[in-house]
Amino acid sequence: MKLTVAHTPDPDDAFMFYAMITGKIDVSMDYEQVIGDIETLNLEARKGTYDVSAISGNAYSEIHDKYCLTASGASFGLSYGPMVVAKKNIDLKNAIIGTPGYGTSSHLLYRMFVNKDAKFKAIRFDKIPDAVVSGEIDAGIVIHDEQLTFQDKGLVKVVDLYEKWKEYSGELPLPLGFNAIKKSLGKDVAKRYRADFESSIKYAMEHVEEAARYAMKYARYENLELETKFIRMYVNDLSIDFGEPGKMALDLYFKKAFAMGLVKPFNIEIV
Repeated sequence: MKLTVAHTPDPDDAFMFYAMITGKIDVSMDYEQVIGDIETLNLEARKGTYDVSAISGNAYSEIHDKYCLTASGASFGLSYGPMVVAKKNIDLKNAIIGTPGYGTSSHLLYRMFVNKDAKFKAIRFDKIPDAVVSGEIDAGIVIHDEQLTFQDKGLVKVVDLYEKWKEYSGELPLPLGFNAIKKSLGKDVAKRYRADFESSIKYAMEHVEEAARYAMKYARYENLELETKFIRMYVNDLSIDFGEPGKMALDLYFKKAFAMGLVKPFNIEIV
C-alpha cells in the first residue's frame, strides 16, 4: 500500500519525515512524498488531495469532515510562537497586517488575541519581513525561520502571540502545525502510519545532526546552526505523541475561536 504524504519544506517537517522517506527505518507501507508551503497544503487539504498532509491548526476546522489529526507530527510552541513585527512600536488598531495565510494558525491567533477585525494582506511567509521594510504593510506576522532573522532587517517585535496564548491558557502548549490523515483510509491504516511516523521522529531526535543536514536540502538559509535551532524549537516530545496536554490545548484553542464566531463548532478527532 502506498500513501501520498504532503509536508512543507520547513526544516522541522523535513527533519521529522527524514527517516521514513529515506529508508533509515523499517516502515509498514510505501510513502510518496510531496512538498508544498503550508498555505498551499491547507488549500489542497480542503479538496482532499493527499492521503496525509501537514496542515495548520486553524485549517483543521475546514477539513474535519475528511481528515483526522494524528497525535504524532504536531508542532506545539512550548515557549515560542508566532510574532508580530514592525519597523518600530506602533498602534496596530488601524494597521495593515501581513498574514502568512488566512488558514494558518498564526492568522487565527492574531484574530483571537489582537484584533478580530484587522485589515490583512496575504503574503508568502518568507516575504513578510521585506514587505514590512518596504512599507507595503505596517506590520507582519512572522512564522518559521523568519522568527529568528527579522531583527537582522532592523525590525522589532511588537506582539508575542505565544505570550498572549500563555496569558489565556496558563502552561498549555500552543497548537500550531499538525498532520492529518484521510478518514476514508480507515483506522488500521491510520494507526500503521502513525507508528511509522513516530519511529521516524524518534530516529531524527536521536540523530539530530544527520537529520538536520538532510533538512538543509529544503532550507531557505544556508546556516545549519540556525536551522537546527529552529528545529529544536518546534520538534519536541509532543511531536512524537501530543497526548493529553495537546488535546487540552486544542480544546481550549478552538473553544475561544468558537466563542468569538471565528470558526464553526465541530468535533476534534485524533488517531
